[in-house]
Amino acid sequence: MDDPRERQREILGDGPRLEPLKPHELDEFALTLHKRIREMANRDLIDRTLNNLPEVVGTMFRHPTLFEKHIATGIHLTVHGTLPPRERELAILRVGWLCGAPYEFGEHVHIGRGIGLTADDFAAVKIGSIDPHWTAHERTILSAVEELHSDARISTATWDKLAQCYDDQQLIELPILIGHYKQTAYVQNSLALRLHDGNKGLLAG
Repeated sequence: MDDPRERQREILGDGPRLEPLKPHELDEFALTLHKRIREMANRDLIDRTLNNLPEVVGTMFRHPTLFEKHIATGIHLTVHGTLPPRERELAILRVGWLCGAPYEFGEHVHIGRGIGLTADDFAAVKIGSIDPHWTAHERTILSAVEELHSDARISTATWDKLAQCYDDQQLIELPILIGHYKQTAYVQNSLALRLHDGNKGLLAG
């Protein structure tokens, strides 16, 4: 990405393309789903982001049945996933950066800080797998993200390195994680979601 500031201006544009629903506009299904999401999350971090119906949630509630499936996958990967949290967040951050996704990247900088990621991690994730900051295993994870982004496939060499550290479930989960957050970036970028207070988007880190 040549200019994160310009990319952020391009994505955010003149504001969101769909206005989020207000709490009083939610139908019974959406209200029930809101409660279920909080129960599924069962974590202070996710619960906090849902308490006051942030714009991303209010917008996605315009298609509540689809949002139900989408958010369930993200919660499962975060709460019940088999990948270590640091490795999960590094992969998501690299996806967000490669997709030039302000909302996603900024949110996961915040989440990453909560699990111990540092300013050096955030700086290096913007450079990618070639940065000398990473361990050999972390470099392989970032390489997997980059290969899926550019070629829709993890190369044999990268897969073999992952298989030295990951079990079968983790080998399946990693590309699903990467694909889920690439999908999320597509949606958030296309909706031109506003950044809430504390989310600096592509300038975070």
